[in-house]
Amino acid sequence: MSRLVLRVPFAILNIVACGALNATELTLAESNVEERNIGGQVVRSERDEQEALFNYYFSEQGYSYETKLADLKTEASVPSWRVPYSAAIHPESSGGLSSVRGVSTRGANVRTVGLFGRGNASNRSASGSSALSTYDRAFNGGQNQANSYEIRRIMGTDQALFPLLRMRRNSESWEGYCSGFTASTIKHPEPVNAVDAGDVGGAAGIVLQPAEIKALLTGIYNRTSDDSFLFLAPPSTRDGGPNMGTFHLALANYVGHARCPVGIDRTKGRTSWNNPVYAYKVTSIGDPVTKDGVQYQDVETTVTYSFYGQDSTHQTDLDTGDRVGNTRQSMTLRYTLALDDEGRIIGGRAKNESGHFLWIPLYPVQGTEDGSAPGNPYIDIRKVIALARASALPEVQKKYDEVTIGPAIDPKLEEAEAESN
Repeated sequence: MSRLVLRVPFAILNIVACGALNATELTLAESNVEERNIGGQVVRSERDEQEALFNYYFSEQGYSYETKLADLKTEASVPSWRVPYSAAIHPESSGGLSSVRGVSTRGANVRTVGLFGRGNASNRSASGSSALSTYDRAFNGGQNQANSYEIRRIMGTDQALFPLLRMRRNSESWEGYCSGFTASTIKHPEPVNAVDAGDVGGAAGIVLQPAEIKALLTGIYNRTSDDSFLFLAPPSTRDGGPNMGTFHLALANYVGHARCPVGIDRTKGRTSWNNPVYAYKVTSIGDPVTKDGVQYQDVETTVTYSFYGQDSTHQTDLDTGDRVGNTRQSMTLRYTLALDDEGRIIGGRAKNESGHFLWIPLYPVQGTEDGSAPGNPYIDIRKVIALARASALPEVQKKYDEVTIGPAIDPKLEEAEAESN
């Protein structure tokens, strides 16, 4: 639910092109094993590309990419502690992160009055200000920088008569932070404890509540660069959706094999509705049909994902770390898989319109004032991640550290620090 279109990272730039079809062999599905001609260059197949990426990120955890349908789990879920929590997606028509839904500690609702950091009853943090305003007090010396940037981004100005009306006019009804919600809840455990900013390099005495930390996490993950995420099942087919052979392999290898949540854009086209998928079940596999040496099987799969919610909702069992009470939804996809004579998936084709593509976040991008990198330049992603780590249950954070792929912060920050030293 973001105007931003997720872009393909440099490592797999070639996979957005439509896989070549062998018309004599794959008449009921599109190939994901054919080499492709991209810009006059022959590149590896989509399946080979995805296999290489999976093995690169998961080899140290002992996993390798499986391609035989018979070897793939028909039902799987990530561990309970790794189920993404539900969180707000902060519609831009309501002010985005300048007008966040918030609570006090441990879910006790606090109601205030006003707009944009001055107390909208349904959209205010415990302190009566937006999460960005609290961040400004904690890390920007009290200067209204991060919050003001958000308002300017949406309205085009700091000041306007009837600001909410202007925001509604400037934003599509679907625009918001669902990409950031999806990415942050895959990469981080739920924040559960309030954190004094002084403990993580900010102003002592400014306390950020779990709901505010959730909102800040959503904010730093909502804008991507070319290499800050991976396409797992890219929108590579002629109808704008994923190759369903690649889609099935991504679900079965990431969720089923590595027990890792993945992001899904549930709709095709310009409008985006992203959610984190944490479980799937193959509810039906049809009788195989063989044609021209290729075996085709109709498949019906239901995926379950965490849905949008409120940052105020507490969803972690403090004794076990397990997820409790996240809002969830499911959708069923029907498609045909193509198999070779060894039972390996070599392609697929959708039979319904549900589902656009699968992806996974690697790291949050540090926004820059000159716009060379997307995101709010007045939010230091290192500070937000430090808040999130301090807010999480330590034993759960340790589990995430052991399994989450990708760097913890934007590598460009480390490069800049190394150059300055």
